[in-house]
Amino acid sequence: MNLRRFFFVMIACSLTSCQWGTSTEDQPAITTDTLQFVYKRIKHKEAGSQADISYPVFKKQPVLNDSLDTYLKQQKTADNYNLHAVVLRQDSSLTIIEINEVLAGSGSSGKNTLTHFINWNTKKSQSIRLSDILIDQYPDQLNKIAEAIFRKNENLNETVSLNGYNFKSSQFSLNNNFLITPIGLKFLFNSGEAKPASYGQVILFVPYSQILQLLRPNTVVDQYHK
Repeated sequence: MNLRRFFFVMIACSLTSCQWGTSTEDQPAITTDTLQFVYKRIKHKEAGSQADISYPVFKKQPVLNDSLDTYLKQQKTADNYNLHAVVLRQDSSLTIIEINEVLAGSGSSGKNTLTHFINWNTKKSQSIRLSDILIDQYPDQLNKIAEAIFRKNENLNETVSLNGYNFKSSQFSLNNNFLITPIGLKFLFNSGEAKPASYGQVILFVPYSQILQLLRPNTVVDQYHK
């Protein structure tokens, strides 16, 4: 069995309580009024390739487990890979997962690590998109607010060209890789997406206080800004 197929099979079996002996580690998580889960870790080597994968498996949450399974498979970009998914935050409304693919030669700078987030609506059992928490007319306004924050972080005034950054046609544009936090939305650009790859990851934080007019009422973020 090639490593790619093994990768798919071992995740699928873990999600259906398949036992992997010493290659799987169950680490119970302490939760209060949240989803129960254990971490699975599987390490495997073949000639010329190896895998090290860890991720949470949630109890009685087949939709969330299937979504995470699909996401992990999509993230795999090489024969030698390290994929690690961790639960960052849980409450009665949200489960937030960070997925890191550590590429060959990665250090602590994040220059060779791909990071993505899953924001999960615990009550509706579905992933959360920006359009789920922001009003229909949000894109242009959010992008304008985020660009102002980006320029401030980069010490650029509003008229300076973004030539030299990695935005299409030198026009600032947010991505959809975001994390819901208690004080705002955290956007993450992986290496090479906003600035040259040598700079590593770029984080852009948008406080709720700057986008109150864009927040859709009665969503999972209500608990944080009211």
